[in-house]
Amino acid sequence: MRTEVNWRRRAGIMAIGILTIAIGAETKTQAAETADEYKLDRSFMGRFGRDFRDVISSPGHWDGRDLLTLAAVSGTGLFLFAFDQDIRVWTQDQRSPSSDKGASFFGLLGNGGVLLGISAAVYAAGEIGDEVGLRKTAILSLESLAAASILDWTIKMISGRARPYTDESSRRFHPFSFKNSYWSFPSGHAVASFAVATAIAEQAKSPLVDVVVYGLASLAGISRIYENKHWASDVFIGAALGYFVGQKICDLNSTEKGSAVSLGLDCTGSRRALTLKVAF
Repeated sequence: MRTEVNWRRRAGIMAIGILTIAIGAETKTQAAETADEYKLDRSFMGRFGRDFRDVISSPGHWDGRDLLTLAAVSGTGLFLFAFDQDIRVWTQDQRSPSSDKGASFFGLLGNGGVLLGISAAVYAAGEIGDEVGLRKTAILSLESLAAASILDWTIKMISGRARPYTDESSRRFHPFSFKNSYWSFPSGHAVASFAVATAIAEQAKSPLVDVVVYGLASLAGISRIYENKHWASDVFIGAALGYFVGQKICDLNSTEKGSAVSLGLDCTGSRRALTLKVAF
């Protein structure tokens, strides 16, 4: 038992180290930001409060494209829901001692403690090197993890879906339950891992980092199906929730300005002119 615990601890430390190195190699400081920005101080809580409020209220500002995305995600979730039981049976039939160890390792990458450790390591690297880009990545990762987790816990309690290991049907729900065995939907590991992965990917803006963080987040989610802790639809919806929360947090803290082109007619007194304005 102690050997297993030590192995899991070493695996977690190794994951933190690899991700910190990868993020540090790709994340760049944005010139518009000062050295005093994005620190773990009192302003962090104020920023988180504002950002979380905007995340909650964002559905009220969705346009047609957002609604199409919602329809696509919901449709895929419902499709998986219809086959959750079959997917569970097939997955459990594939289990072996070696794959159990692999699933145990990748499951760590959806663990809140490990994800906090990754964010802390990135923040520490930013403090030591006085690198705003790293600190911002860490802060937005923490915000995304916190916001997505709050939403995850709320949905879990309201839905009360039975976990696979209870041997209840995939369509059994116990609304407003506080029992962990009825907190299957959505997958907290998938929510957390994709929220942090999205924050890291959005700041690093590197195809290599994208492949690494989203790949690891996907494996973290799949491990929960394999370990009989969640249904496939739980993981898919959890991944989508984590991704969109992380994306929204990053958008709210983006310093990039888009370009805009406008064409107009200037009519002042006797003056008539066609104007073209380009903003960057």
